[in-house]
Amino acid sequence: MSETRSDGELLAAIAEDGDRRAFEELYRRYAPWLTARMRSRCADAGVVDDVVQETFLAVWRGTARYRDSGADA
Repeated sequence: MSETRSDGELLAAIAEDGDRRAFEELYRRYAPWLTARMRSRCADAGVVDDVVQETFLAVWRGTARYRDSGADA
C-alpha cells in the first residue's frame, strides 16, 4: 500500500531533493483540473497546453524558494 503525501510534503521533496516522482504526483493531481479550467475559458488548445506547461515549470523552478509554514492554504 502506498502512502499518500500532502501537497506540502510533495513540494518539500521537490525543493529538498529535486524529487521527480513528487513532481509527477503533483502534476497528476492538478494538471487535469487546471486544463479543464483553462479550456472553459480559452478555446485554443495550444494556448491551454502552454499555460499548463508554464504553470508546472514555474512550480518546478519555484520550489527552491519553498518554505513550509505548517499552515494549510
